[in-house]
Amino acid sequence: MLIANCRVKLLAGSLAVFLLALFIIPNVGFAGTVLEDPPRREVEPISFDNYAGVFIGPGFMRNQIIDVDGFADWGNPGSVSKYDDTGFVGGVLVGRKFDVSGLALRVELDGTLTNVSASTDKLDPEGLDETAESEFSWIISARGGVELEVGRVTVFLTTGLAFADISNSVTDIDSGDSGSMEDPDDSFSKDSTEMGWVIGAGAEAELSDAWALRLEGLYLDFGESTHLVNRSANNRCCGPETPRRAASYEVENRISTARLAIIRRF
Repeated sequence: MLIANCRVKLLAGSLAVFLLALFIIPNVGFAGTVLEDPPRREVEPISFDNYAGVFIGPGFMRNQIIDVDGFADWGNPGSVSKYDDTGFVGGVLVGRKFDVSGLALRVELDGTLTNVSASTDKLDPEGLDETAESEFSWIISARGGVELEVGRVTVFLTTGLAFADISNSVTDIDSGDSGSMEDPDDSFSKDSTEMGWVIGAGAEAELSDAWALRLEGLYLDFGESTHLVNRSANNRCCGPETPRRAASYEVENRISTARLAIIRRF
C-alpha cells in the first residue's frame, strides 16, 4: 500500500511540475539549425486565459489510527479506530487555461484555510482513557488537468500535489490518588507539514464574458505517519508476556472538500 501511494504521488507530482512549467513559461523557444529552404507551414499559436477566484464550502475529514502493536487495545495488534468529522473550508485560487492543438488544459494553484478536526476515545475500548485527535489548519495544492466545453458549461478533471499543516496526537489520561493527569510517555503530539496527492472534478457555468460560477469536489490523501509511545519502555508493549519497549501508532489523514467558487477571468 505504501509503494502504491508513493507511485501515485510521483505521477501526480510529475504532472503538476510539467503543467506548472507551462504556467510559468508561456512561450518557450528552441534553438537549432535552420534549413536553407524550410517548408512553410502554419503553426497554431497557444492561447492563454488567466483567472482567479475565491471559494467556500464544507470539508469532510477522514482519519484512522492503527494500534500497530496493540498497546492501547491491550494484546490486539493492528486494531483500527476511525474518526471523521466535518467543517468549513475557504480560500483563494489562481490559474491559467491554455489550448494546445485543440486540447484544452489548465493549471491551478490554491490556498485553503480550514477548521476541520476529529477525535476518538476508542483506542482503549475498555478504559476509554486514550484520545486520538487530528486537525487540518491549511492546505495548498498545485493541480493540472483537462477540460471540455459543453455549451456555456465547462467540465474539468484535475490532479496534482497537495501540502497541508496537520496536527496528530494521542493523549493518555492516568488516574491515581492525586487525581487524573496526562501521561506524557504514553502520549504524543505532532504538528507538521505533510505532502500528499489530490484529485478533483468540477463544472463552471459562465455568468458573463468575465465571470463564472464553479462547483468542484476534491479528494486529498496525505498517507500515513508513524508515532511512538511508551518511549521509556516502562510498560510491557502489547500484552502480559511481551517485552518492555516502545510501541507505535500509524495515523492516516484524508480530507474531501466541496467548493463553490466565483471566478474572474482576465
